[in-house]
Amino acid sequence: MKKVGIAVCALMVMTSALAVAVPQASAGRFSRNHPRRAEVNHREERQQGRINRGLRNGSLTPGEARQLETQERALRNQEHEEVRANGGYLTKQQTRQLNHEEDALSREIHHDTHN
Repeated sequence: MKKVGIAVCALMVMTSALAVAVPQASAGRFSRNHPRRAEVNHREERQQGRINRGLRNGSLTPGEARQLETQERALRNQEHEEVRANGGYLTKQQTRQLNHEEDALSREIHHDTHN
């Protein structure tokens, strides 16, 4: 009887683990393909390219580039935290907020590359 109880408990644990893993797997696929997240990621990539170009052509000092990349990394981490908190996607409000912050960083990149 004890062996049956242990087997039932083990089966319940495996079933609950599977029930948790399936939604997380589908959330991961959703998060990578979600349009709002793709929009934010595309902006991050473009701005990282602008920082790299500024560093290569000398319009950004290594210190300026490091500071801008730190801000970009903070925005990327913020996005990742918000995606995790919302089951694999960004809300419209979070997208607006991230875009607002990306706008400020874009202005700073422009200022630093043109001073």
